[in-house]
Amino acid sequence: MVDFIDDRKRKILKAIVQEHILTAEPIGSRTLAKNYEFGVSSATIRNEMSDLEDMGYLEQPYTSAGRVPSDKGYRYYVDSLMETRDYPEQEIRKMLGEFTFEQNVQTIMSNLARMLSRLTRYTAVISEPQLKKSRIREIKLLKVSRKNLLIVLVTDTGIVNNKIISLTKEISSKQLRYLNEFFSRKLQKRELNTLDEGFLSKIEEELLNRLKMSERIIKLIFDEMLKVAKPAELKVHLGGTSYILEQPEFNNLENLKKVLNILDHEEILGKLLNSFSDNELKVVIGHENQLEEMHKCSIVIATYCIGDKPLGKLGVIGPTRMHYPMVVSTVNSLSKIVGKIISRMDG
Repeated sequence: MVDFIDDRKRKILKAIVQEHILTAEPIGSRTLAKNYEFGVSSATIRNEMSDLEDMGYLEQPYTSAGRVPSDKGYRYYVDSLMETRDYPEQEIRKMLGEFTFEQNVQTIMSNLARMLSRLTRYTAVISEPQLKKSRIREIKLLKVSRKNLLIVLVTDTGIVNNKIISLTKEISSKQLRYLNEFFSRKLQKRELNTLDEGFLSKIEEELLNRLKMSERIIKLIFDEMLKVAKPAELKVHLGGTSYILEQPEFNNLENLKKVLNILDHEEILGKLLNSFSDNELKVVIGHENQLEEMHKCSIVIATYCIGDKPLGKLGVIGPTRMHYPMVVSTVNSLSKIVGKIISRMDG
């Protein structure tokens, strides 16, 4: 059953959320009467606040205090009351211009995490493009010594994987050139998640019929190629972890330890990001978080894409007393431009 909240209660709830975000203090009826033109007395505002508390949208931290929003109150605010605006792409690009982006995804992701945290003054998190969702831009075999080859795989998302293969005998320059031409024809622009044993076995058989070369060496090359193409663990970059320390909610050492423990474990963060679908931007508030350690936090997460292909996640972690309009606008705007940055990389 959905609660009915009349217009006056909506305005009062919105004002309490906004005031609490700014002050981190319980908000009383006198403050609202002074700062907002509701056209009613403090006593009427107090009664409305009491009703909102009974409905679960507000909480009273201690007797004789004002009220603070509950998780339910923040949820209603985010879904029905707050106003947001996206940054124009030109404005985001101006911000990005302050950073030097080297031509590799790892540096770009690290810089974006720092920028997002600086813009929001909360902890930012961003995952690198997931290899399994990428296409092969280039795959090459390079001779590094008489019996050693280097496999280099570059994806359309800028990820570079490589591995050295030790052969039992040397292969000729002509054989190496043929291998590279063959792999270019068969594998270029192919999605990595289709590069499985079944597919590689088919083209391995085709190669054996065309090239006079040791079956053992060809099998070794294909086996190692499969390892290179296998998606690595999700890599997550953090920015602005120290901003957690600025939030009064985390003056409590136990609350702080819980959050820092999550931020300190990349595997847990990776699973947390992967738990969000690739749909529209998502705001998870307090006890809506699956992890108990995050019950004092809110998370705003968006998916970034190249074209219409979802590749990774970026977002912000902060207290439930988060400046939601600003964070949602910033995360949403940045998510729309990350894919463009990656797709324009040269190498």
